[in-house]
Amino acid sequence: MTGNVRRSAVNLVVILMLVLGLVLLGLNLYGLTQPLRKPGLGVADQELLRFVPDQVWDYETSLSAIDALAGAEGDMSLAEQANDVVHQSLVHVKWTDVDPVAYRQLVPPWENVFLWAVGRFSGLPQFERYHYADYRRSIERGIGICGDASIVLSSVLERYSVESDIISFRGHVIVEYENPQGQKRLLDPDFGVVIDRSLDELKADPEVVGPIYLEAGYGAQEVDDLVSIYSGDYAIFDDAYGFMSRRYLFEKTTYILKWALPPLLILPAIALWFWRRRRGSARR
Repeated sequence: MTGNVRRSAVNLVVILMLVLGLVLLGLNLYGLTQPLRKPGLGVADQELLRFVPDQVWDYETSLSAIDALAGAEGDMSLAEQANDVVHQSLVHVKWTDVDPVAYRQLVPPWENVFLWAVGRFSGLPQFERYHYADYRRSIERGIGICGDASIVLSSVLERYSVESDIISFRGHVIVEYENPQGQKRLLDPDFGVVIDRSLDELKADPEVVGPIYLEAGYGAQEVDDLVSIYSGDYAIFDDAYGFMSRRYLFEKTTYILKWALPPLLILPAIALWFWRRRRGSARR
């Protein structure tokens, strides 16, 4: 009787492993057919969006533009052109007001079941409305706020060996880079603005940004808010990893695990099933 119970338990474990592995694999394969970006992004729900480009680039267009930076020419530096590309690639959403499912802030289970599960069941707000560490996924989703845009820009500049830092103020995030002349300059990819000053110059005189943002078409109230933000404290981060190190590692691990786990469940289950069949045949 004990042997029968043991065999039944092993059979149940084998079945559960096989079913779970196949379900996860099927979910991943289904995800390859699904867009990470909300359909109609930038067209509907205008009251929930800010800084919407005239035409929101799709994922492929944005990646092609980033690839083309390798041969960047013209009056603007590579970093300034990258700033424009990032601004054109992301729609700034009112992060806590939009539907987290529709806008894929809650990572869909077919995209990453682990990030979805943490966001769905943990109660952690940073996973309920998730900010990607991988800049390509942020571009693919097509939405973000200033921190997302700065992470994307920093990652693109790192790809082209341009020295840069992420500067996080209380209320806004921008990027400082070093131009070919060895000068430090600031970029605001969320607003799509080049601040032709260093961080030190900005801190010495925050009012200097007023005409820059006004000329770019932003309103006086918005400019006043930015001047107030730039007058406050800030923190400096070397790159996206430094800016969100724990989430960076967790995200990277889960994207490896989402493809590694199904075969780790399926193959041992199949091997155990064949082993039990051969063992049963040998006894007969």
